[in-house]
Amino acid sequence: MLAASHGWLRDERVRARLVGVASLGYTGVFTIFTRQAKRGMPVTRLDRQTLVAFAGVAVFTFVTAAAVVVAARRRSAPPNDREQRAELSGVPAH
Repeated sequence: MLAASHGWLRDERVRARLVGVASLGYTGVFTIFTRQAKRGMPVTRLDRQTLVAFAGVAVFTFVTAAAVVVAARRRSAPPNDREQRAELSGVPAH
């Protein structure tokens, strides 16, 4: 459904990369909870170490997903947009 309104989502590789990023984020959260359980800590009482780990997973997931989206949008940009951006940055368009 989103692919109809967002052209950059039409590419199957982009969708697969986003699913991969989401699965890495999920794995990170699962690993943190598992480690916390092995330490005998309840889920309702997060210590500093656990919060830092959650922040790391969140930042990694967000930055990686943003990189996938930015790259996909650049690839799906119309040629005129690419040429204009290339002129502004001084890099020749291919």
